[in-house]
Amino acid sequence: MNRKLGRFSCLVSLVLCVGSLPGMAQLYSNLGTGSDVYNCCAGWTVAGSGYIGTSFVAANEFQVTASGGVVQIDVAVGLVEGVNSFYVAIDADNNGAPGTQLAMFPNLSSSVTYGDCCGLVTITGISGLNLSTGTNYWLVIGPMNTTATTWEAWNWSNSATGIDDYSTDGGLTWQNNGVQPQGAFDVLGGCCGTPEPTSLLLFGTGLAGVLGSVRRRMKF
Repeated sequence: MNRKLGRFSCLVSLVLCVGSLPGMAQLYSNLGTGSDVYNCCAGWTVAGSGYIGTSFVAANEFQVTASGGVVQIDVAVGLVEGVNSFYVAIDADNNGAPGTQLAMFPNLSSSVTYGDCCGLVTITGISGLNLSTGTNYWLVIGPMNTTATTWEAWNWSNSATGIDDYSTDGGLTWQNNGVQPQGAFDVLGGCCGTPEPTSLLLFGTGLAGVLGSVRRRMKF
């Protein structure tokens, strides 16, 4: 009898601990669901001049739907040819173009070949990056250097459009491409602080009871 009570107490304690772990909130997303996560066969070129003769850095403007600290970013990037290495950055807005770099994540690589679907490049362990509603930001994807032999494609979202900029000099200057399909990505933030003890106890008890267009555009 005591052993059974002991196991039940341990189970409830475990549930309480799991229930108190922080979750994640969706700050921004243009990703689809199921088999329609993003456009497999159209996207923005991300490249160094070492492979296609011109360097391309891609940038899309966005606003978050809720303020918060970023903990994860997922981007849809497929390898076309060459060196599979690129960076992702979040930039502040500077009069309608990417400005101050708020965070940069280097030496990323894609797990899928462009034209396939639907592997995402996931960036975790992010801290110190806080985004606010009503503010324009830019998600930027580029080769590690302008002369790299990198050729990737930032797959388009299936539905979202927005301001698209690109740079051929590593982000020193930007060219506005107007409203275009957005590259597919999401931004997740930390949320959901520790619930009230009463709610946790009810959750734990219940669970225990039931346990058991241009050159940049790429199309296939």
